Amino acid sequence: MVLDLTKSTVKALRGKLDNREISARELCSEYLEQINELNPHLHALLSVHEKEAILSAENADKAIAEGKSGALTGIPAVITDNIMTKGLATTCASKMLENFIPPYDAAVVEKLNGAGCVLLGKTDMNEFSVGGSPKSGAAVGAELAPFSLGTDTGGSLRLSAAFSGLAGLRPTYGRVSRYGLAAFASSLDQIGPIARTAEDCAVILNQIAARDMRDATSFQGGEDFTERIGAGVKGLKIVVPAEFFGEYVSAEIKNAVRNAAKELENQGAKVTEISVTMTEYALPVYYIISSAEASSNLSRYDGVNYGLKGSGNNYFEQITDSRNRGFGSEVKRRILFGNYVLSNENYELYFQKALALRRKIRAEYEEIFRTADAVLTPTVPSNSLDIPADDNPVKIYLADFCTVAPSLAGLPSVSVNCGYNQKGLPIGMSLTGRKFGEQTILQIADCFERIFQPDLFEEAL
Repeated sequence: MVLDLTKSTVKALRGKLDNREISARELCSEYLEQINELNPHLHALLSVHEKEAILSAENADKAIAEGKSGALTGIPAVITDNIMTKGLATTCASKMLENFIPPYDAAVVEKLNGAGCVLLGKTDMNEFSVGGSPKSGAAVGAELAPFSLGTDTGGSLRLSAAFSGLAGLRPTYGRVSRYGLAAFASSLDQIGPIARTAEDCAVILNQIAARDMRDATSFQGGEDFTERIGAGVKGLKIVVPAEFFGEYVSAEIKNAVRNAAKELENQGAKVTEISVTMTEYALPVYYIISSAEASSNLSRYDGVNYGLKGSGNNYFEQITDSRNRGFGSEVKRRILFGNYVLSNENYELYFQKALALRRKIRAEYEEIFRTADAVLTPTVPSNSLDIPADDNPVKIYLADFCTVAPSLAGLPSVSVNCGYNQKGLPIGMSLTGRKFGEQTILQIADCFERIFQPDLFEEAL
């Protein structure tokens, strides 16, 4: 059987597996064939675990035959290369860790394995996820897998989804365990899914969200994130901050997101424009805090305990050589900036002020959610192809303008496709909810997708 992979949502594949229209082994093989054909050109995956994937698929078929299948049993997936996989390389797309083989699985990998999911491989990313993991969305968009798990620090998972016309969910901070995630900025990093639909993201979150004693920031949930899928938006209050439609945002994106807001209003939501005054501080606050935390987290890579072994006559020369050769330019830039804001003369001037402003950003969102159910904004201010790769780093950092505030506040946020620009490239909009508010934003995102992309919900051939 040959599937139409463009319509292969997690939900559709679940039905086909349970109805024995296709076996998990056959499904795995179809995706592996797609990977073998396209990945040499796309470079979306850094590693492909063909032998391990086939074995997992065969075990999934046994579970299905015994009536023991769950939501992800036999469903293929990929994960970013900063999530630990026991016995399989985890390089963080870096020279520093190019030969690192973890002795344990990350918590989310344990969850996927326990659910009978079939791990196909690991996606490429920016080094140590500094600047994001754009290939997570590319892998799903190119039909190399029906879903991926990526990481979101300042918005990279949501941006990756937006650029690929997919749904990408950053859960509430602490909703998903970070145990086994190579840390970039510990108070901001969060693991989440990228899939074809918000409904798929809800299904996946059900499997990976849980309290984990190995991650002190995680918490006990227990919600069914699919509970409100299909419920519509009648009576929900959605607010649209004017600050996210200013000079940094292209006209095409403004129009697409405003049109989406009108459609949600037509479906019965109450849409109101508001002002979020702390928005102007979010980007500098994010880069100060994230760089400070990165400089601390990345200091563990010294080439002694692990990492690229440096050359030299003493420890100082060895560690200098290890980091000079092991880290790329952007990682070095963040480390140096982080050290600068944490230095004795700058700590109060920059880092402490950034922490105070972060508290104000969080407080402003708490005030908004006293009456609102969701905040609607663009996901990215301009299309990826409009940002030259060799441009000034400060201009490139503006790509995070729309996404960093929810990250700083620790709030859940989902990006879904809401239009296309003149080049035919997708445009993403983001829905941010109150803390623990994943059910509501997924409900709204699902309602919009069923109107905007109804073909995703038709039976795959």
